Amino acid sequence: MPAFQPVRRERLADQVVHQLRRRLAAGEFAVGQKLPPEPELMAQLAVGRTTIREAVRALAHAGYLDVRQGDGTYVRALDPGQDQLAERLRQARVPEVYELRRALELEMARLAALRWDGDDLARIHAALERLQASVGPGQEQTFLEADLQLKLAVAAATHNAVLLDLYQAFTHALRAALAQVVLLPGIRQVCAASQQRLVEALARRDPGAAQTVAARHLDEIAALLEPLVAAAPPAADRARRQDAAAAASPRAQRTA
Repeated sequence: MPAFQPVRRERLADQVVHQLRRRLAAGEFAVGQKLPPEPELMAQLAVGRTTIREAVRALAHAGYLDVRQGDGTYVRALDPGQDQLAERLRQARVPEVYELRRALELEMARLAALRWDGDDLARIHAALERLQASVGPGQEQTFLEADLQLKLAVAAATHNAVLLDLYQAFTHALRAALAQVVLLPGIRQVCAASQQRLVEALARRDPGAAQTVAARHLDEIAALLEPLVAAAPPAADRARRQDAAAAASPRAQRTA
């Protein structure tokens, strides 16, 4: 009979990893959602900062989390071993992202106009207010996050769980594409005005108008992006992927 192996105490960081993975699997956090800040995690788990950072690095390396320097830690995937779609979206080129975005957001606008409830509309209006408050200089990142939250609020208002899950997985690729858009002069004011018109159409429960507003906005953005992509498509995409890889590297995570 083979001998038993000595029983070892599990490291604190491993215990934190297991707890976070269980909460991800239980659906307590959605793809694209930001985790609580370090002090809150330290208090909830009764461990030190070093333990939290070690656990987060392990989960980021495994593909569960995305550590963004100076911003926070976001859920990248609930099950990286089975999340081939999320990985494919992370590697998508900007034109591919916008083609998929058009297909998703036009249907989102139509369904949301037909199905929203009071809570949905309140979340949509709150996200629009955050968007409109961040059109000023130096607020590009704040505007980008508010824009994504507004889109996710519209996706939730469809009351189609599969569509919401797909759009949540899509936001990682969309964030990379929108990062180029928000830097263009005057574009945030244009986007805010378009989103205002979209919300008005949703509030009227007018699916046709909502789709029309969404289509026109996407056409405007695609036209603005076309010369940027045509100028250096391979290099731009490679640079974006290299930046993402650098941000996810152990060294970058240590300095986050």
